[in-house]
Amino acid sequence: MSDPRIAVVEKRLSGVRRILAFSSAKGGVGKTMCTVSSALALALGGRNVGILDLDMQGASAHLFLGVKPRLPEEKQGILPLPVTERVTLMSVAAFTGERGLPLRGSEISDAILELLAVTIWGPAELLLIDMPPGMGEETLDLSRLVPRLESLVVSTPSAVSVTVVERLLSLLKELRVPVAAVIANMVQEDSSPVRELARRAGVVRVVEVPQDPSVEAAIGSPDALSATMAGRSLARAMLELGYLGSEKPDRIR
Repeated sequence: MSDPRIAVVEKRLSGVRRILAFSSAKGGVGKTMCTVSSALALALGGRNVGILDLDMQGASAHLFLGVKPRLPEEKQGILPLPVTERVTLMSVAAFTGERGLPLRGSEISDAILELLAVTIWGPAELLLIDMPPGMGEETLDLSRLVPRLESLVVSTPSAVSVTVVERLLSLLKELRVPVAAVIANMVQEDSSPVRELARRAGVVRVVEVPQDPSVEAAIGSPDALSATMAGRSLARAMLELGYLGSEKPDRIR
C-alpha cells in the first residue's frame, strides 16, 4: 500500500522551481559550507531560497548560518526557520537541538519522508538540500521522492576524496539523477584531479572553490560567509550555472 505522505510531498514541493542536492560520498569536504554559501548567494541575487539539512546524525547548516535550533511554527504543516529575509532552513536540529538522533534503515527513510511531507516552503523558488556524506538511504530515497532533483557533487582534490566521490557519481548515473556540476572545494593550487574525475563521469561543469582560511571565522554569520573568497566563488558559480538567471549580486566580483 502506498504511503499517503508521498502525494503530500509532491504538493509541498510543487511551488519550488528547482531542487538542488549538494552531495558527497565523503565527509569533511566542505559540503555544508557549499550549500549554505550558495543559498546566501542566490538570496543576494533576489531569489527566495529554502535549505533542507538532511543529515540526521550531523546536522550543521544551522551552525554555519547562526540559527539557534527551536521548534518551528505550525500552520497546516511546519514553517522552516527564518535565516535572512529570503532564506529559510529546515533541519532535524529544530526538533532535537544539539542532541544526536540515532536512526538506521527504515527509520531514516521515515524521517526524510516526514520532513518533506510536513514542511511548507512558501515562497521558496529554489530548495537546496544539504545531504549527509555517503550513499545510503538518503540518496536512494530522495531520488525516488523528488523526480526533479539535480545534484551538485562536492569533492576536494585529494586522491581519497576523488576515488570515493567517483563511486557516488556512478550511483547517481544509475539513479538517473542529473549532475549539474562537480564542485572542487578547498583547492590550494591544483584542481586537475577533480576535473579529470568530472571528465570520466561525463560532467561538463566544474566549479572551483579556493582553500579559504577565513571561512572558519565566518561560521555563524551569513554576511561574513558571503564575503569570504569561498562564498564569492560559489556566488559566481550560481550565476554561471544559470540558477540566478541574468541577475548579478553586488557581491560577485
